[in-house]
Amino acid sequence: MGLSYFCFIAAAVIGAMDLYFGNAFLLVISAAAFTTALFSFFLSSVYLQVAIFTVISLLVISYLMLLQRHLREVDFYSEILRRHIGKTVTVHEWRHNRYATVQYNGRVWEAEIAFNAGGNLRAGKYKIWKMLSNRLVLIP
Repeated sequence: MGLSYFCFIAAAVIGAMDLYFGNAFLLVISAAAFTTALFSFFLSSVYLQVAIFTVISLLVISYLMLLQRHLREVDFYSEILRRHIGKTVTVHEWRHNRYATVQYNGRVWEAEIAFNAGGNLRAGKYKIWKMLSNRLVLIP
């Protein structure tokens, strides 16, 4: 019974530290300590309780780290793409299927017109409206 009270007190202290420091990892450790305290009423083995605490902490912290890494990558790539939106490219000739080949940023890209402009596709300058993985979508 002594370990369960210790885990409840540790969960409260670490939870209070989380409120002060604003760190999600402390909240995870606090929740793991609280869960371990609840399990300690049913499990008498101290080693099993420590194992539960360790497994819960490591799994949730690993999940949070992977989630944080994924969110950073998504933000990084969307910021890179946002820099290209609104830039101008020159279309020398449109093909009959509403596609063209343009030179942009040192590379040759396939480009398509964003909206149906009828049959009036003329050579000239167009703005990048969207970047797809293999082509640019342009607007007049």
